[in-house]
Amino acid sequence: MQKTFSKRRTFHKMEPEEIKDSLLRLGYKLSDRGSYWQTSALFRNGDNPTALQIYKNSGVWKDYVQDTTFNSFQKLVQVTLGTNDPKEIKKYISDDKGFKYDKIISESISKIEMEEVYPEDMLSRLLPHYKFYNNKGIDTEVLKNLKGGLATSGKLNGRFVFPIFNENKQIHGFSGRDIYNNDSRPKWKHIGRKSNWVYPAFADPLTEQSISDCGHVIIVESIGDLLNLKTHGIHNVLVSFGLDLSKKLLNYLTFINPSHIVLSLNNDALSKDNRGLEASYKNFLKMISHLFMPSKIKIHQPLQNDFGDMNSNEFISWKDNLQSCIQYDSLSEIKSACKQMSRSGKLSANLSKNIKSIL
Repeated sequence: MQKTFSKRRTFHKMEPEEIKDSLLRLGYKLSDRGSYWQTSALFRNGDNPTALQIYKNSGVWKDYVQDTTFNSFQKLVQVTLGTNDPKEIKKYISDDKGFKYDKIISESISKIEMEEVYPEDMLSRLLPHYKFYNNKGIDTEVLKNLKGGLATSGKLNGRFVFPIFNENKQIHGFSGRDIYNNDSRPKWKHIGRKSNWVYPAFADPLTEQSISDCGHVIIVESIGDLLNLKTHGIHNVLVSFGLDLSKKLLNYLTFINPSHIVLSLNNDALSKDNRGLEASYKNFLKMISHLFMPSKIKIHQPLQNDFGDMNSNEFISWKDNLQSCIQYDSLSEIKSACKQMSRSGKLSANLSKNIKSIL
């Protein structure tokens, strides 16, 4: 995110902490989303905690429920207070050098890195052709619930496509699996910022409900893993789209605060290095640096390389052992593995430092 304010001396740039302090004094309850906060629209008595998106480095905001344009922080203060009285507004805006947000709002907005969203009617172009996944044992109902379908044109032509929704129920990406297993192109192709995806939390209501009911959440590497778990009745699952948990995903996990987080990345036990297991230890150290309690983080890999390679009996065994994994105190084993990885140079300096916090 680039800085959004001019360096002219006539303007005083409010720091994020100043903006946050003003918002809290105005009565807003803020959810941290990295470069911005989310909150409800107090000025219209709204109760949707994700309605407003307010950027930390400028105070520029948008009401996504009302689908407004981006507005200045000064405007937010005005509508919240219900007054244009400069004396009242000045209580919430640093104005020691004649700060006027409205004069630089267009400059501020133009520098915000906006994420592209796509109209939902694009999904009508996807064909309900489920044979590829049905042949892999995936239930049609699972694919329908995720609004997936076959693309026959465009950048994802020849791929079974899954739309990725954001917290405002807007499509902000697509993930497509090549159904022809063509060696000349990658198996999966993604459109959008993968680092901003929390999938399928906002695409499938069953996911959020299941996480709430179970109390814990399972993290897997790919949509293929997700589909197999859902087909076997396990819906409290989120996808990391790789070995590293993004900041967006970590923020979401902090927000929902599950009782346990189960890392179920791929099991490369037959390889020289079990990359999935090593990545789980790295993510463990990364998560405790985000103030997750170490005892809440568990590692429970698939019994084969990934969940797509497991048969029905193996799923039964994996599910039976899941609760034992959650209850088992594996912290000493994780500590030992992290120390060994640190000694062998497989951890960055920052992650190695985090080991001290669990000793």
